[in-house]
Amino acid sequence: MRRFYLIALLAFLGPASGQPGTVYITPELQRLIQAGGQNYANALLRQAPDQALCSIHRNRLPPEVLGSFIEEQRRLIKYPEGGRLMGDWKRGEAIYNTLARGNCFSCHVGSPLNIGGNVGPSLEKYGQRGTSEAVQRYTYEVIYNPWAYFPCTVMYRFGHGGLLKPEEIADVVAYLLDPSSDFNTKPALKR
Repeated sequence: MRRFYLIALLAFLGPASGQPGTVYITPELQRLIQAGGQNYANALLRQAPDQALCSIHRNRLPPEVLGSFIEEQRRLIKYPEGGRLMGDWKRGEAIYNTLARGNCFSCHVGSPLNIGGNVGPSLEKYGQRGTSEAVQRYTYEVIYNPWAYFPCTVMYRFGHGGLLKPEEIADVVAYLLDPSSDFNTKPALKR
């Protein structure tokens, strides 16, 4: 069954012919597809209804669907067991600054360990927002499912997509907000 999905995926993507819309299958891409298995192939071949809605409207949802879309995205948010929205900032630092985990620094400026990207907003001095329950909840929810606040954004939906567990997201929240975190006590690396 796994082999069927990989063959179907490769047939769907087509040969590297140089025609418009053609996806070039590099050896690295082929390796990643094969390593991903059936779930990965399924994700590539099927578009979720919320993603399809973003595609249909070219990432600009009309007012008549926006409210219900945001409500549905908020319903998808799951919280850590015990309800703690701030975990261990040292574990959060590792997640934030690791390509294979959060990879947050690739889009956001603010890390004292990595030069940040410019796709997302700067998170430099993010901890100045404080650690109130409202700030913790907002930060957690945006990381878990940013579509609950910014519909169709390109930011990963870390929790909703299963990329990070709720407890890991709480660790990233602590890294961003904890006053003793290196994120808030050391200067951000800049280009």
